[in-house]
Amino acid sequence: MGRPIRDRRDRGNGPPDDGRRAVGGAEHAEREEERIVKALAQALPLLLAAGVLLFFFLPWATVRFTRAFRRRPKADEQAFLLRTVSDVVTGIRTSESDLRDLYSKAERKATFLERYHQEILESLKTGVVACNRRGEITSLNQAAAEILRITPASARGKPLDGLLGPGHLFTRTLGALLKGEPIEDRMELEVRRKGEEPRWIELRTSVLFGRSGSPVGASFHLDDVTERRILRRQMALKERLAAMGEISAGIAHEFRNALHALSGLAKLIARRAEDDPRIEPLAREILGETARMERILHELRLFVKPHDLALEPIAPAHFLRSLLVPFTGDSASGAVRIELAAAPELPEIRADRTLLAQAVRNLVQNALQAMEGEGVLRVRAGTFPSGGGAPSHLLVSVSDTGPGIPDEIREKVYTPFFTTRPEGTGLGLPLVQKVAAAHGG
Repeated sequence: MGRPIRDRRDRGNGPPDDGRRAVGGAEHAEREEERIVKALAQALPLLLAAGVLLFFFLPWATVRFTRAFRRRPKADEQAFLLRTVSDVVTGIRTSESDLRDLYSKAERKATFLERYHQEILESLKTGVVACNRRGEITSLNQAAAEILRITPASARGKPLDGLLGPGHLFTRTLGALLKGEPIEDRMELEVRRKGEEPRWIELRTSVLFGRSGSPVGASFHLDDVTERRILRRQMALKERLAAMGEISAGIAHEFRNALHALSGLAKLIARRAEDDPRIEPLAREILGETARMERILHELRLFVKPHDLALEPIAPAHFLRSLLVPFTGDSASGAVRIELAAAPELPEIRADRTLLAQAVRNLVQNALQAMEGEGVLRVRAGTFPSGGGAPSHLLVSVSDTGPGIPDEIREKVYTPFFTTRPEGTGLGLPLVQKVAAAHGG
């Protein structure tokens, strides 16, 4: 039905067929264009909305994606950092443990070396003292402590001048060393203490330098050379005595002959001049002087001649007791009290009784003369070791309460013919020393 109507319209009112096709095509195109425009018009809000949504969605999605992307690396980074920190801490702890071990080993080694160093110092017979620049004692061994009469424990860290005094030679020497003043590297010093025999100390000094080359302290090396000095003095004395003995023997022989002649003549004059008061006293004086000279020559002969010891066993206590009997109550002893300290159980010695008695008598006689008739004379006997071994020597000491021997003449008392008394011969103590030396003393 529709088609016929269209045909009629086309036949009655429209253009020819070609024209109708053209008009129909245009209309069709126009309708398609309108349809497209309408479709676009309808889709445009949607497109705009989609664009707006896309405009806002893309940044948000990008941020979310970036955050999501970064979230995992950050977690990995944190884990990495945690692992790194953990490894570092573990390494530090391991290093700390290693350092503790090293420190412990170093401390043990330092302790060992310090102890070893101290043991070496203590084993030395030489005294060693080290001081810093402030004069404080940093090291001190037992030998030095005994020489200086100080205690090692109380001395370390203390100033040297506080222990020995600012005027002490060691203190002055330390100051000179640290100031760079010239000083002898080796010297012998006499050390005196109240109530003790003087001792001789050999002192060697050296400056201690630090890494920079500047002085950081000083060291002292001390040796007690008292015995060495005594032996040296005794050897020198023996050499002098040997030479003197050879000369004195010849002189004594000639003097003795002359004295015999002089004594005989004096006795003859004294007998013939008994009735002459002018000559008789002079003759007696000559006889007295010749007798004195005879005594000196007798002591000189005892002193210079070699001793052939007649050794025999002697009980020291009984020997000394019997020897002191003649001096007890003697007019020469006066009011002097004589004391003997000799244990009966002292071991016997082998000695020449005559020579030993002569030596002890000389000592007792000197002590009595020094006290001038009043005081206390003490004779003591005991044993002492020789060379650090068992007791092998007998020590007999004679002391008195007299004025003592002046320091300036102490070293001369064993010199032959040296005496401080007008009536002395100067041979008493040298003879004592010779008898002691002959017995190994």
